[in-house]
Amino acid sequence: MAAARKARTPAPPLQQVGPIVHASDTIGDWLTHYWQKLNLPAQELSKLAITQDRQEYMRWTGKRLNVMVLGCYCYLPASHSHNSYTITQTRARKPVRSQVLSAFEDTLHLHLPVHRHLIFIEPDMQPQSIEVTVAHELIHLADRVNGTPRRHRHHGYDSIAADEAAITGYGLEELRRLLHEESTRREAMRHKQRPIRYLYVCPNCGNQYPRTRRYSRAVSCSKCDKTYNPRFQLLLRA
Repeated sequence: MAAARKARTPAPPLQQVGPIVHASDTIGDWLTHYWQKLNLPAQELSKLAITQDRQEYMRWTGKRLNVMVLGCYCYLPASHSHNSYTITQTRARKPVRSQVLSAFEDTLHLHLPVHRHLIFIEPDMQPQSIEVTVAHELIHLADRVNGTPRRHRHHGYDSIAADEAAITGYGLEELRRLLHEESTRREAMRHKQRPIRYLYVCPNCGNQYPRTRRYSRAVSCSKCDKTYNPRFQLLLRA
């Protein structure tokens, strides 16, 4: 579906010397491991914030996060970050501490607008899935740092998936199996918690949009037009 969305101002956490990690110790360990394997620069660590809280990630990025997303990376340019930063400990979670990954920067630099790397990792996943999701999002971060950002053509079947297999040591088929299992499990959980009650249909192409709740505003068929178009406004059938 397509609708005119309300713009939200990104509100990333205040920058600190090391990475901000609002996540489990396991994710912190995998972050350290794959940061080193990808040979990412230490100076980018102070620009990194990672969370397992969907609402927090949406506040940081100013963007909605689809309920089916298992992991997400967002690059926030300096122009969209805070006007100034200070060293701070946000929440009670501990940042990743690593002798190798320590970022030794002049604290004055923390008061200047900089770009940010923002990552979300779904907490309710198998241990293997958490590992490869951390690696996957750091591959996106590495692409951005190297100036070669890539979009997915087909999750599990593109060059990003090949890099993920190479860096983690898991085979492509195993990675695809993990992705399928986690997606299927999350879909089942979503339907159990929020059963489908409404069905919207495009009057032009007949494409159907099952919903757990009614749309709060008029929406149109994204198959017929990627932007909102009243000619293809969805009709409630059930």
